[in-house]
Amino acid sequence: MARLRQLAALYGDTFRLPFRRCAVTFTGDPDAIRAIYTAPADCFDVWGVSDTVPVFGSRSLVVTTGERHRRDRRLLAPHFAAASLRAFAGTIAAAAEAAGRRWTPGQRFSMLAAAQAITLDVILQVVFGVRGEERMQRTRAAVLELIASIKPILIVLPFLRREMGGVGPWARSRRAERALNAILQEEIQARRRGGGLGQDILTAMMATRHDEGSAMENAEILDQLRALLFAGHDTTAMALTWAFVWLHREPRVLSRILAELDALGPAPRPEEIEALPYLEAACQEVLRLDPPVVDVARIVRRPFELAGYTIPAGEAVRPALPLVHARPDLYPEPERFRPERFLERQFSPFEYIPFGGGVRRCLGAAFAMVEMKVVLGTLLRGYRLRLATSSPIVPVRRGFTLGPSGDVPMILEGLRVAHEPQRTPEGSP
Repeated sequence: MARLRQLAALYGDTFRLPFRRCAVTFTGDPDAIRAIYTAPADCFDVWGVSDTVPVFGSRSLVVTTGERHRRDRRLLAPHFAAASLRAFAGTIAAAAEAAGRRWTPGQRFSMLAAAQAITLDVILQVVFGVRGEERMQRTRAAVLELIASIKPILIVLPFLRREMGGVGPWARSRRAERALNAILQEEIQARRRGGGLGQDILTAMMATRHDEGSAMENAEILDQLRALLFAGHDTTAMALTWAFVWLHREPRVLSRILAELDALGPAPRPEEIEALPYLEAACQEVLRLDPPVVDVARIVRRPFELAGYTIPAGEAVRPALPLVHARPDLYPEPERFRPERFLERQFSPFEYIPFGGGVRRCLGAAFAMVEMKVVLGTLLRGYRLRLATSSPIVPVRRGFTLGPSGDVPMILEGLRVAHEPQRTPEGSP
C-alpha cells in the first residue's frame, strides 16, 4: 500500500506497472474509476480465474463472466439485500455473545482468532443453515480443514495441482473439499425432504428459480456456498479485528459509540444496534483505512480508454483502494481515524470502494456491514476490553486478504453495565 502511494506521488493518479503475466494500470482517480465501473460488463474478463479455482471453484459469481454472471447475480442478489439480511441480526448477535462468554476476565486472548471464530459461525448458521452443536462442530472442523489445506503454493504454481497417489497438498485439499461438500449435500437433501423449510441463505438459494423456471443445480450451489465462505469469512474477520484496534486506540470514538449504544437502553434489539449511524460511520472508516481486499483487477478484452491512455487488450486495469481512499481532496487528514467524515458528506461509489464496484461489486457488501455493526455493538456494550500491546499493528498479507500483523492481543477487563451513562468528551464533534 505504501509502495502504491510512492508511485502515485512520482507518476500521478494513474500509472502502469509490468507484472509477470501482463501489465497492470493502477488508478486512484475517481473519474477513471467511474470509467471502469460504468463500462459494459463485456469489456472485461476476471483477473486470475485459474489461480483462484482452489478457493472459489469454477462456477461461482466471483469467477464467472458474461451472461452466466448476469443471470446468477440476478438470481442471488435479492437474498443479500440489506433489508433481507436484517432478519439474521439476532443470529449474528448470538454468535458474538457466545464468543464473549469464552473470555476470562484479566486474561489475554487473540481478537483475530475470536473474530475469525465469530464470522465462521455466522456463515455456518446464516448461509449454510447448520443447526445443532454436534453438526456445527463437524461442519466447523471440515471448513477449517479446507481452509488450512489451500496452501499459497497451489495458487502460485497450478501445475502442482495433482493428487499424486493421495499425498501432497493438492490431495489433502481435494479430500477436504469432498468432505465439506458431503456435509453440505446432506444439508441440501435434508431441505428437499423437509419441503425446503429453513431460515437461511442456502434454503433461499434452493427455492429461487431462473427466468425459465429452472433451479440451481447442486454442484452450482456448492460452488456458490464455497465462494461465500471464502469471500465472507476472513474478510469480515479482518475488518472486525481492525475495528477493535482502532476503537481501543481512539478513546474519543469509542466513547461516542458507547454513548450511542447506551441511548438504546439496557436491552436493545440487534436490529436497533445495526441501525446506529455513528457505529456505521466507524465501520465505514475502518474499511476506508484498512480494506481487507485490495487486489481487484480486470482484464481488458479490447482496447480501453482510461484517463487519456489506451489500455491494450490483454492488459489489466485496477482501481487502487489505497490511493483513492487516501486522497486529501476527498478525505482531509486521510491518515486520521475520523468516522465523522461519513456523517458530514456522502461519498460516491467511485470515491469509496471497499467492496469494489460496478457489475462485480461484492455481493456480500450489505451482509458484511450488518455483521460488522451487530458484532461490534454487541461486544462493546457487554464487555470492557483493552488492547494488550502498544506495538505498531500494521497491515500484512494473509492469503487473499490484508489483515493486522500478529494475533492482536486483548484483555477482558470485565463485564460492562450496558446502560450506564457515557459522556462524549467536550470538544468532540
